[in-house]
Amino acid sequence: SVMNGFRSELINKIVGFNSHITVKPYENQIDKNSIDKSLQEISKNLIFSNSGEAIFIKSEISKGILIRGYESSDFSKLEIFNNEQFLGDNKILSKNHISIGKELSFTLNLNVGDSITVMSSVGVETIIGNLPKQKTFIVSSIFESGLVDFDNNVVFINLTTLEEFFNLNKSDRVLEIYLNNPQNIEYQKTIVQNNFPNEFVYS
Repeated sequence: SVMNGFRSELINKIVGFNSHITVKPYENQIDKNSIDKSLQEISKNLIFSNSGEAIFIKSEISKGILIRGYESSDFSKLEIFNNEQFLGDNKILSKNHISIGKELSFTLNLNVGDSITVMSSVGVETIIGNLPKQKTFIVSSIFESGLVDFDNNVVFINLTTLEEFFNLNKSDRVLEIYLNNPQNIEYQKTIVQNNFPNEFVYS
């Protein structure tokens, strides 16, 4: 009973932080208008996202981080931003603002309203050569997923801001699918794959 309870809690936390099914494009941009009724019926939320790797810099501390980007209107749909442990504004993720995990806030000694410098993994051409992009963000919120690895290594920013920061295109966006009932996920994954026969679909 103890192990079953632990397994259930662990799965709920992991699934709460990640989508049930993800559609990743190979070449062409995913068209949300092409989604048919069968997929809409099994889905609770269909959200576009993008991601990139960067380095946080604060005083003498630097830390590698994974940054996920979401549209401001989709930010509040994510389950981890709808609990009592969440601090700050969970309704909007505006430009130049960032949402970080509780563990990361301890690591870097950050609170809501503080600023943090982020160095991109891509560079910008200058007269002295290629230099990494740097940008300062304001911490707008602090979340707690219940999993230390997530809270210490993943942060969230506005989707458009992320794509500018990492030189990404809209065609790079993945479609995150959150199911109404994820129990029979392999069957539902087949429905998704039929809807996107030329894309990489994984759960």
